[in-house]
Amino acid sequence: MAFHSERGAVTAEFMLITPVVILAVTALLGLFPIALSAIKLELTAMQLARLHSLGHSVEAPAGFELEIIERERFQCLVLRKEPLILESEYCAIPIG
Repeated sequence: MAFHSERGAVTAEFMLITPVVILAVTALLGLFPIALSAIKLELTAMQLARLHSLGHSVEAPAGFELEIIERERFQCLVLRKEPLILESEYCAIPIG
Protein backbone atom coordinates (compact mmCIF):
# COMPACT_ATOMS: atom_id res chain seq x y z
CA MET A 1 0.00 0.00 0.00
CA ALA A 2 3.03 2.32 0.13
CA PHE A 3 2.79 2.73 -3.63
CA HIS A 4 -0.61 4.42 -3.41
CA SER A 5 0.75 7.31 -1.32
CA GLU A 6 3.27 8.23 -4.06
CA ARG A 7 0.73 8.11 -6.83
CA GLY A 8 0.85 11.32 -8.91
CA ALA A 9 4.13 12.52 -7.40
CA VAL A 10 5.87 12.68 -10.78
CA THR A 11 2.99 14.66 -12.26
CA ALA A 12 3.05 17.10 -9.35
CA GLU A 13 6.82 17.58 -9.66
CA PHE A 14 6.50 18.11 -13.40
CA MET A 15 3.78 20.72 -12.87
CA LEU A 16 5.97 22.57 -10.36
CA ILE A 17 9.12 22.55 -12.51
CA THR A 18 7.55 23.35 -15.91
CA PRO A 19 6.81 27.07 -15.22
CA VAL A 20 10.34 27.60 -13.90
CA VAL A 21 11.88 26.04 -17.01
CA ILE A 22 9.61 28.05 -19.31
CA LEU A 23 10.48 31.27 -17.44
CA ALA A 24 14.22 30.56 -17.66
CA VAL A 25 14.07 29.83 -21.40
CA THR A 26 11.98 32.95 -22.02
CA ALA A 27 14.43 35.10 -20.05
CA LEU A 28 17.39 33.75 -22.01
CA LEU A 29 15.64 34.36 -25.32
CA GLY A 30 14.74 37.87 -24.19
CA LEU A 31 18.33 38.71 -23.24
CA PHE A 32 19.77 37.48 -26.54
CA PRO A 33 18.93 40.66 -28.54
CA ILE A 34 20.48 42.82 -25.80
CA ALA A 35 23.71 40.82 -25.90
CA LEU A 36 23.75 40.98 -29.69
CA SER A 37 23.25 44.75 -29.55
CA ALA A 38 26.17 45.11 -27.12
CA ILE A 39 28.44 43.10 -29.43
CA LYS A 40 27.46 45.25 -32.42
CA LEU A 41 28.15 48.38 -30.37
CA GLU A 42 31.65 47.15 -29.45
CA LEU A 43 32.51 46.29 -33.05
CA THR A 44 31.19 49.59 -34.38
CA ALA A 45 33.09 51.60 -31.76
CA MET A 46 36.31 49.73 -32.52
CA GLN A 47 35.98 50.34 -36.27
CA LEU A 48 35.14 54.03 -35.83
CA ALA A 49 38.05 54.56 -33.41
CA ARG A 50 40.44 52.95 -35.87
CA LEU A 51 39.16 55.07 -38.76
CA HIS A 52 39.39 58.22 -36.64
CA SER A 53 42.98 57.41 -35.61
CA LEU A 54 43.89 57.10 -39.30
CA GLY A 55 42.62 60.62 -39.95
CA HIS A 56 39.24 59.86 -41.47
CA SER A 57 36.16 61.79 -40.41
CA VAL A 58 33.65 59.64 -38.58
CA GLU A 59 29.96 60.10 -37.91
CA ALA A 60 27.68 58.31 -35.51
CA PRO A 61 25.48 55.69 -37.15
CA ALA A 62 21.72 56.17 -36.90
CA GLY A 63 20.50 55.69 -33.34
CA PHE A 64 23.96 56.17 -31.76
CA GLU A 65 25.66 59.08 -29.99
CA LEU A 66 29.34 59.71 -30.71
CA GLU A 67 31.80 61.60 -28.52
CA ILE A 68 35.52 62.07 -29.22
CA ILE A 69 37.77 62.76 -26.23
CA GLU A 70 41.48 63.76 -26.30
CA ARG A 71 43.54 62.06 -23.56
CA GLU A 72 47.22 62.92 -23.65
CA ARG A 73 48.42 61.30 -26.89
CA PHE A 74 45.31 59.17 -27.31
CA GLN A 75 42.09 59.96 -29.10
CA CYS A 76 39.22 58.13 -27.45
CA LEU A 77 35.89 57.51 -29.08
CA VAL A 78 32.81 56.91 -26.94
CA LEU A 79 29.78 55.39 -28.63
CA ARG A 80 26.42 55.27 -26.84
CA LYS A 81 23.08 53.75 -27.73
CA GLU A 82 19.78 54.54 -26.09
CA PRO A 83 17.34 53.47 -24.59
CA LEU A 84 19.33 50.65 -22.94
CA ILE A 85 22.25 53.00 -22.21
CA LEU A 86 24.86 50.77 -23.78
CA GLU A 87 28.28 52.43 -23.99
CA SER A 88 31.60 51.49 -25.52
CA GLU A 89 34.90 53.37 -25.45
CA TYR A 90 37.98 52.74 -27.59
CA CYS A 91 41.20 54.73 -27.61
CA ALA A 92 43.89 54.89 -30.28
CA ILE A 93 47.05 56.83 -31.04
CA PRO A 94 46.46 59.07 -34.07
CA ILE A 95 48.50 58.00 -37.10
CA GLY A 96 47.08 60.13 -39.89
